[in-house]
Amino acid sequence: MAPTDHLAKSARVLASIAVIVAALYLAKGVLVPITLAVLLSFLLSPVCDWLEQHRLGRVPAVVVTALVGFTVLGGATWMAAVQVSDLAPRMPEYETNLRAKLQSANAYVGATLGTVTRTAQGMSENLSPVELAKAPQGTKEWPYSVRIISSPASPLQIFGNMFGTVLQVLGSVGVVIILVVFFLVRRDDLRDRFILLVGQGQVSLTTQMLEDAGTRVSRYLAAAFMVNAIFGTAVGVGLYLIGVPNPILWGLLATILRFIPYLGPWLAAAMPIGLSMAISGDWMAPGLTIGLFVVLELVTNNALEPWLYGKKTGVSAVAVLLAAVFWTWLWGVVGLLLATPLSVCLLVVGRHVPQLSFLNTLLGDTPVFEPTKRVYQRLLAGDDEEAAELLDEYFEHAPLVEVYDTVLIPALVSAETHWRRGEIEESRHKFILQTLKSMIQERGERKQELQEKESNEDKKEPAADSSIADRAGRPGLCVLCLPAHGEGDELAGMMLAQIVNIRGCVVEIAPTAAMAAASELVDYVERRKADVVCISAAPPAAVAHARRLRMRLRRRFPELNLVVGLWNSPGDLTEAKERIGSDPRTQIVATLAGAQEQIRRLVEA
Repeated sequence: MAPTDHLAKSARVLASIAVIVAALYLAKGVLVPITLAVLLSFLLSPVCDWLEQHRLGRVPAVVVTALVGFTVLGGATWMAAVQVSDLAPRMPEYETNLRAKLQSANAYVGATLGTVTRTAQGMSENLSPVELAKAPQGTKEWPYSVRIISSPASPLQIFGNMFGTVLQVLGSVGVVIILVVFFLVRRDDLRDRFILLVGQGQVSLTTQMLEDAGTRVSRYLAAAFMVNAIFGTAVGVGLYLIGVPNPILWGLLATILRFIPYLGPWLAAAMPIGLSMAISGDWMAPGLTIGLFVVLELVTNNALEPWLYGKKTGVSAVAVLLAAVFWTWLWGVVGLLLATPLSVCLLVVGRHVPQLSFLNTLLGDTPVFEPTKRVYQRLLAGDDEEAAELLDEYFEHAPLVEVYDTVLIPALVSAETHWRRGEIEESRHKFILQTLKSMIQERGERKQELQEKESNEDKKEPAADSSIADRAGRPGLCVLCLPAHGEGDELAGMMLAQIVNIRGCVVEIAPTAAMAAASELVDYVERRKADVVCISAAPPAAVAHARRLRMRLRRRFPELNLVVGLWNSPGDLTEAKERIGSDPRTQIVATLAGAQEQIRRLVEA
């Protein structure tokens, strides 16, 4: 019954998504102006709030903000139109030079690629434009060709084709301006009504969602506008110095196109680069133009954006690209410009509404797995190389004992538990243990090399004082790590042996492969004359195995100092202590850090 309910629920979700996407597509003529108005309201609302805080009324603040904002936008549009009208008459002058450049580049590519490219080029040049445009001729089967000639358009149709699009754009702009002013004037009332309609009694959750969405989108739009304006200004100034015509036009275009994620800057660069090739007799201007855009993009991505807003939209790079494709298919060019802000809004909704949490998983840039699960998941998938890379990444930001306690020990415990339950195969279990063993041994070799290097430096320059551990350690002191049962316990003991760094102490591990019974481990302790014994026991049967080995050791060595490590045991250890048995010379811990501290205390005693 449960699988049927799950399938029915999934079908309802897919059907709801299909209905929503269809509604967005069919109602784009209405939704696009509203969405633009909402986003512009997010962009301008901080300015209105600042003016109201300086004792300017709501309506005057909105009027001033809208007047300044749309005046700047209109001025930029008018300036771009003037630049285009100035550039258009001069384009035929650049045709000859651009054609020569393209022929030169084509010849170079042809010489590089060889006979195939030259043959293809010759075939394309042999095609006559007259032959391509020639009307079809009759044949024996069809002696006459038929040509359909459309009737000439009426004056009304010509007028509609010329001015219909312009009137539609002007009407949309007017609707957006009116909606922005209305949204800014009534933003508090609209917010309360939205909370009442959507919140369904969860006023706190809906309010937090709106505040988070408004803050994120406002900051993103403001920072993006500032970054893009700086980028466009730098483009205009650089192109003016290079000598590219109409630098103001290309600067404005770069500012606008950079709102398109990833592709926008290079779309903006394509036209100035082509124009620089047309006006220049050599390749100096095109090279400088390309270098200008490359340098500006590197500086903007690596310095300006992290400084202003740190790219903290919360949306992953893959999600941004997929959102750009989706919204472009849905709403065209406007959807491409709105892709990132809309993705931020959906991400915030997914973070605050439990029913839509899948949006946070799909769009967010935070890892979906904890470090432990990421490493273990890669081991389950058989990808030991990526698991090792993840582990090295964790070692760069955390000490050895912390990585072992939070990453490798839980991964080891998960592998042992799932294998005991029959959830993973024997071959996969052996692969995971072998990979973990190689990782631990590799880390141990690196640590040994580092210690040898430090030891050589100490011989050259003796230290003025020694650590507490150096003073406490006695020559010949033996710390022995005993695995309680299996190979997993042995691996945990290897980790403990690496982190116990006390000079004068010899840390050894008793391998389980050489000893099949607990009695052999007890004999091994007697032969080694161990001063401190640490029993390493990993779930799922950690308590039972540790209890059995601890009882045998205590019968033979009543005065022996014991540290029992029940690795990754959750919660309180009181019940485990009662089952294992506790005495003044037996300490029970759950982490490697705790075991390290107990061993240090016993050594220093």
